[in-house]
Amino acid sequence: MRFLRADKVFNGEDHLPGHPLLVLDARGTLLDILQGQEVDEGRIEKLEGVITPGFINAHCHLELSHLLGKTEQHTGLPNFGKQVITQRNAISNEEAAEHAKSANAAMWRNGIVAVGDISNGDSSFGEKAGSNIFYHTFIELIGLNPAASETIFNQGLALSETLSDFNLRGSLAPHAPYSTSKQLIGQIAAYNFGNGTPFSIHNQESAEEDKFFMGEKNGFEALYGFLNLDISWFKAPGCSSFKSYADGLSPGNSILVHNTVTRESDLAHAASKNIYWCFCPNANLYIEDALPHFDIFKDRKRLIIGTDSLASNEQLDLVSEANTILNATSIFSSEELLGCMTKNGARALGIDQEFGSLLIGKNAGLNLIALENKKIKFLKKII
Repeated sequence: MRFLRADKVFNGEDHLPGHPLLVLDARGTLLDILQGQEVDEGRIEKLEGVITPGFINAHCHLELSHLLGKTEQHTGLPNFGKQVITQRNAISNEEAAEHAKSANAAMWRNGIVAVGDISNGDSSFGEKAGSNIFYHTFIELIGLNPAASETIFNQGLALSETLSDFNLRGSLAPHAPYSTSKQLIGQIAAYNFGNGTPFSIHNQESAEEDKFFMGEKNGFEALYGFLNLDISWFKAPGCSSFKSYADGLSPGNSILVHNTVTRESDLAHAASKNIYWCFCPNANLYIEDALPHFDIFKDRKRLIIGTDSLASNEQLDLVSEANTILNATSIFSSEELLGCMTKNGARALGIDQEFGSLLIGKNAGLNLIALENKKIKFLKKII
């Protein structure tokens, strides 16, 4: 049995009052949180810093880990997409698996205990199945032409069965509104809601995306030309990309990722939806050299943080993501972002009964951090 005491203890929402003592069993399960009870001082591990629950990476692409350092920065989303498409299958499955293994281990060392991870195939399933990290896999579907929706949806169901064979939890996810039809987005949202699982989509990552939906000249025209796809049938709806599909979202949890060019009018349109807004700021800077308009996102409990992939990031580290936000704006406190990294992320993924806070009878991970100069410093993973 272990007894832990630190300068402060953060429970996923707030600092606990006083100097609580965490009681753990040999496996790291939290047995109790004591206040004032007598325990032999010689048995207490005294830590300098703040204890937090394990971190929740709400958005990642483990299967792209082999693309670390392979893509150019600041090219804009359509050109970044070209780079990923041309390079993602350039190495063997065995090599890709080794890179995924390394990335998974790095996330664990960085205090991450649960991940919302995107998969287009099954190459990362084996690594996830053997990981100490809990993975919720979003099986990503792509297909802008509504005529292909049923075929693509059924392909997703088949991959879901493979995921189940690995005893992994997951749901379906459209890639993005510019690459997935409104019909397929709605079908996926309804399917996930019926199964009680979260929905995820890349949302408004680039100004080019909104231009595409407004019918203005945009970079995606060149991307579809590069892919030899005829989209002459597509009729721009004349609204933001979010508004183009928002009505098809279900009452279930919807995770919208990036939101770089999301505006207040989009948030107003989202008010009746059950949306969590996921920021991946280092990827935003890597691809677009731009960040979301953080000041418009008022509901802090609806904000979560992801790392995106090593194709668009130099590391999979939530503390780095949080500090990028803290460097860019003064509107968030460190504690608010810790909430985004823990309890909010667990709620969004529907795993808050297991992760994201200090849960008696559970091992939700424990990290030790320092709060210095309004920044977060990761000290070590405790369990």
